[in-house]
Order: sequence, then C-alpha cells, then structure tokens
Amino acid sequence: MSATRVRFTVEATAAAVRGARRRVSATVRSWGVSMADESLLPVEVVASELLTNALVHAGGGAMTVEVSLDQGLVVITVLDGSTQMPRARAADPDQEGGRGLVLIDGLCLLHGVERTAHGKRCWAVVPVPAVAGSAPGADHAGVEGGAGPAYDGVWSLTGGGAELLSRLLTT
Repeated sequence: MSATRVRFTVEATAAAVRGARRRVSATVRSWGVSMADESLLPVEVVASELLTNALVHAGGGAMTVEVSLDQGLVVITVLDGSTQMPRARAADPDQEGGRGLVLIDGLCLLHGVERTAHGKRCWAVVPVPAVAGSAPGADHAGVEGGAGPAYDGVWSLTGGGAELLSRLLTT
C-alpha cells in the first residue's frame, strides 16, 4: 500500500472546499478502501463540514488539510488561521447552516479542536470499510468483513484525553 498520510494546503474559498473534499475522497479510495455505495459518505460529509467551518472562520487565509488511514480509521484534520473555536448551535429547520458539528458528532468516533500557534486544528476520526488486499488476519474488527463491531458508538473525551490523542495523531 502507498503512503497513508497526505497533507495539502488550499485557499479558503468555496471552490477550494469542493476541490479539497474531492481530493480527500480520492485519496481514501487510492489507499484501497472499499468505498462502494454509501461507504464513503461519512468521510465526504465530515471533510466537507470541517472544511466549510474553516472557510467561514479562516477569514480568507489558507487551510491545511491532512488525511490519514490507520487500522480502519480515517483521520481528517483541517488547520486554519482563526482562533475562534467552533461551537454547536441550535439551527431552525429553515436555516441552511448551523448543523455541522451535529453531523460530525453523529458520523465520527471521535472529533475535537485545539488551538495552535497560528490558529486552530479541527480533527475527526471516521471508521471505514476494510482495505482491499490487506493481509489475512489483519485486525479489522468493526469494519466490513472484520471480526465484529468494535466501534459501537461515539466516545467522549476529557480535555486531557483530547490533548493526549491530539499529540498521538500528529506524530
């Protein structure tokens, strides 16, 4: 399998969000992840929501996107130049926006945000189907063709746990 971590930077524009979302999807597919039918939808929605949030708050600067695959989990990270932290809000049924964090929460195992020296990093962990051609007996519990459902819900993290996980994911 080729590299399972890709990082790229785009300008914070609506067109760049669409292109970056497509690039994330194409990258995950290129790693041999079986993305038939709706399997790729959570990855695409989460990437779109993280990117759109960065677009809204980056103030026209650059956004850095990182996508990685490890043990049947896709980690999507978006860095932007704003220190404004995302927060969930109640959206009226007729409003176009305001549901991003709710969608991310429902589609991810874990997600979080942290301040950086130059803004913030928002990240999310999405389970994906087994990688095509992976070694027999590889640990794919909880993914298509695996030994069983290891991922049966969304996990909650304390602030310290989120900090530790963030350090582990960025190494």
